[in-house]
Amino acid sequence: MKRIVMLLYKDIHFDARVQREAIGLAEQGEEVFILCLKEFNTEPPFLHKNIKIVRMSICSKKYKQQLLNEPKENKKLSVKQKALSRIIRSPVIKLIKDLYSYHEFYLKCRSWMKEQQQQWDVMHCHDLNTLKTGIKLAKEFQAQVVYDSHELFNEMSGRNKLDRWYGYRLEKKLLRDVDQLIVVNPYVAEEFKKQYGQLPEVTVIQNVPIYKEEDTCAIEDDYFRKKYRLKENDFLLIFQGGIDPHRGLEEILKAMELLPEHFKLVLVGNGRIKSDLEKAVLENGLANRVFFHEQVPASDILCYTKQADAGLVMYKNISRNNYFSTPNKIFEYLLAGIPAIASDHPGKSYIVKNEQTGICTEETPEQIAKAVLQIYENYDFYKNNCLQKREKYSWQKEKMKLVEMYRRL
Repeated sequence: MKRIVMLLYKDIHFDARVQREAIGLAEQGEEVFILCLKEFNTEPPFLHKNIKIVRMSICSKKYKQQLLNEPKENKKLSVKQKALSRIIRSPVIKLIKDLYSYHEFYLKCRSWMKEQQQQWDVMHCHDLNTLKTGIKLAKEFQAQVVYDSHELFNEMSGRNKLDRWYGYRLEKKLLRDVDQLIVVNPYVAEEFKKQYGQLPEVTVIQNVPIYKEEDTCAIEDDYFRKKYRLKENDFLLIFQGGIDPHRGLEEILKAMELLPEHFKLVLVGNGRIKSDLEKAVLENGLANRVFFHEQVPASDILCYTKQADAGLVMYKNISRNNYFSTPNKIFEYLLAGIPAIASDHPGKSYIVKNEQTGICTEETPEQIAKAVLQIYENYDFYKNNCLQKREKYSWQKEKMKLVEMYRRL
């Protein structure tokens, strides 16, 4: 039995990948300790008796939230808050703040681990923002290091030139101390090889959700149709995940204006541009066709997904991360049995296009609308392909790759 410390620089509530991997290892008898940030006031979900979750507050994050705290009655920032926001987000200040926060996270993790007076076998680092902490702790506690790269971190949206310059140099240096590297698809593995040359052993673990045949859903059938009073012939599209920039959401709303009235859309999640999209929906007369739903727990997401008719994944090609990423929702739509309309990028098309579980297209309103209509006109073909591919793409297969990798440590 291994004692595994998973490091996650956010809260655990909605991170489906971390939850799946922790459960997969716990089911094999490993002890898993998830050390993560505390960002929500609600308690995290129970995952498994062999999993302990330790959540930590980081001062710099709390100070930033207090400085930029938006008045409840007026969502606009004050002049002072806008000035502070510009200062905090300036490249140099942002990098200093991030490094300070990561160091604080390291100190809190180190303190907790020392208090336990236990032997630690593996530091499992989720993304680059925990890797330096994990390697320092691994050296101190004589543990091995697993680097689980969910993204091409240095190419993520919002990373400025200084972030990327520093991040690439840091990642190159830290990879020397990594025992196993995990990535989400073969394209990301190839990008790592191009960027850094020689790598530790690489394992591809795809973002396939846990799917259970039995009916374990806590919500009623036709939940969305009843909640939003949809008609029987309405065709419901869904987007689930972060409602953030560069995900093609503005283009999706414009595509809705081009589609017939019986096409409806629900966006499930929260994010930085949600209020802007809500405003756009009202201004463009889409309030009776486009709906917003709060984020739901990762363990329940498929219960909501399967109630839609088709899913959208229209990430814009603004970075290598967006281009090569395979978001969770690609597999969530497939397992829920609903076709996908996705960006024509390698990280999406190797599933959607190759398996014919949907259509890959350009991220323009016209092409999105055209693809939706193609799905609608050939619905049974695409839906049946989704159902047939469930056995090929299962978490059980991905989990065994994770388990086998841990056996080699």
